[in-house]
Amino acid sequence: RKLQERITYPYQKDMEIIQNAKRKVEGCGDVEPWDIPFYTGILKSRNGLDPTELSAYFTIQNCVEGMKILVRELFGIILYEEVMYDDERWDHGAAKEGRARKFLVTSEAGDDLGTMYLDLHPREGKYVHAAHFTILCGCAESVDAKNFQLPVVALVCNLSPEGNVLSHSEVETLYHEFGHALHSLLSRTTFQHMSGTRASMDFVETPSHLLEHYAWNPYFLRLIGKHHLTDEIIPDKMIELLLQSQQEFKSIELQNQILYSRFDQELFGPLNDKSSINIFASLYRQHQIPYAEGTHWHTRFGHLVTYGAGYYGYLYAQAFASDLWTELKLERFSRASGKRLWEDLLGHGGARDPQTMMYDLLGRKRPSVDALFKDLTMKTDNKEKN
Repeated sequence: RKLQERITYPYQKDMEIIQNAKRKVEGCGDVEPWDIPFYTGILKSRNGLDPTELSAYFTIQNCVEGMKILVRELFGIILYEEVMYDDERWDHGAAKEGRARKFLVTSEAGDDLGTMYLDLHPREGKYVHAAHFTILCGCAESVDAKNFQLPVVALVCNLSPEGNVLSHSEVETLYHEFGHALHSLLSRTTFQHMSGTRASMDFVETPSHLLEHYAWNPYFLRLIGKHHLTDEIIPDKMIELLLQSQQEFKSIELQNQILYSRFDQELFGPLNDKSSINIFASLYRQHQIPYAEGTHWHTRFGHLVTYGAGYYGYLYAQAFASDLWTELKLERFSRASGKRLWEDLLGHGGARDPQTMMYDLLGRKRPSVDALFKDLTMKTDNKEKN
């Protein structure tokens, strides 16, 4: 409810901008569903940020080096690449530059923490989405044993195959999945069914959304943003334009996420005699989102099956992650903040109540949506002034 209250005004202002843009181009301001991606694309391009020029600064190797820097600075962890022999490979036939890679995860003192595989490139017959897979859960070998079964995870993506350069959205996806991987690698639970990402559905996306913040952090962008041909560091002006684009029309995305979450709740809530099409159409109208009569987009929305009344967890996780990012000041790469994040959240996997973990980290009973909406509100205010 608080999310809906906070998003209504920014959403209305963003829709007015789209409406005015359509009126200038077409002479009428009635916004249809297909107008939204069309006009937001045009309006976003006005700031001069060229996605092709931007991607030239993001290579896979530099992003992997960024992972190493990130865990070393925050947690005192070393990612050490090890030779991956044929007898443990599953990517036979892949081009040399697109083959899977293996990393040992250790503490600075040399203690083994786990193993991470990176399988980042597309190939025939491969899983086509981005995901983190647990191959072996980290857990105690027996209830009273001191020995611990070390986790083994695979981070699987289908990143751009040409030239090893990535779009910024691919960088964000890579670090999102890395957040899941860290959750699995750093948790230390007695039971495997509570290890890592085997946590509450409405909390489990928090570490992954938290790691996404680094893809928008100016300091970190300068570490990983180096031109693939000249090695030039990404210009400050390009970073400034990228950060401006982050909040543009974000209210529309959030409004849609709220609608999908409510639709998910309706489908898995009390039984009623309404069809899914009627429920979906009714929610569109309630949220003032343009709707094309007679369509049924929701039938291709796979998360309705996999999440089953838990899709709202994505929004929750975004709010939790923004709150933690601000409160712990993680943009400063503080080892003290990283230690708190590991000990009070990541280390517990799914074995501790999320509310208790958030209280320990934030020092207050309830998380806040203020951090999530701070930049959005500022952006909307600036649009009004312009």
